[in-house]
Amino acid sequence: MVLINKAINEVTVKLVYYGPGLCGKTTNLEKIYGNPKLENKGKMISMSTETDRTLFFDFMPMELGTIGGQKVRVQLYTVPGQVFYDATRKLVLRGADGVVFVADSQSSMHESNTDSLENLKTNLRLNRIDPDKIALVLQYNKRDLPNVDSVEEMNAYLNPGNAPVVEASAINGTGVTATLRAAVAKILDNLKNNVDTTLYDEPELSAPDMSAKSGVGASSAFKTDVNRASARPEPVEEDPFGAVAVIESSDNPFEVAAEIHDPAAERGELEALLSGATSVVRALEEALENARRHEADIRARLS
Repeated sequence: MVLINKAINEVTVKLVYYGPGLCGKTTNLEKIYGNPKLENKGKMISMSTETDRTLFFDFMPMELGTIGGQKVRVQLYTVPGQVFYDATRKLVLRGADGVVFVADSQSSMHESNTDSLENLKTNLRLNRIDPDKIALVLQYNKRDLPNVDSVEEMNAYLNPGNAPVVEASAINGTGVTATLRAAVAKILDNLKNNVDTTLYDEPELSAPDMSAKSGVGASSAFKTDVNRASARPEPVEEDPFGAVAVIESSDNPFEVAAEIHDPAAERGELEALLSGATSVVRALEEALENARRHEADIRARLS
């Protein structure tokens, strides 16, 4: 859900990285965060276990710069890859303007990739988002490993709709900025063409159900400004937004959106964002409380 704030001349878009467990979603964000050419980044927040699997989401607000006379802010999220956290994945997808589906290129991951992509489409529909219209980019990650499927083989089972594809090795930084650039370009193209991604036939969204067991244990931890090895700055080949950083005023992608904007609609959008943020905070507080009880139980058993 693109949020247009005419008071400060700013547009906020939401991009979600989705895919099976350990496919490289968080590594993508860490590489983006460590890119010295991307300035004005906010805090990177992560919640992971000792096996480095993201439990809730990584969130990194980032200013893209000025496009078509509007300041553009991109909010980057990742979702947990494990099926166990499907309720969280549904919540994080709310209001998404674009999705990067990170596929593991290893031949053994064929089924996991397929299941995750179908789960993405299901959860988009549950959020009243049309999976055929949302800005979607496929990243074929881990191309540096042996026993990977060819791009043609992966397209055959993942990409019948001919969405943009980027080959990547996120751990090395290869293809990370190209993926981000392609996704932002798709979102702006949707905005320019006034593409409505809402599924009006789907029922109205209800309050998010966070009653499912969180699975967060004492070993889980929040991390901000991640400093793992994969998040360290490294040489960057190109300007991550070179292809979309400048748009002439005569080709303003926000022109149509600005015409249909009104204060009442903006207030409704802000209230929806506040509701979602409040739900996330509540879920995290509940998870933290569960972790504390679990820790206390372990200490009691040890004593």
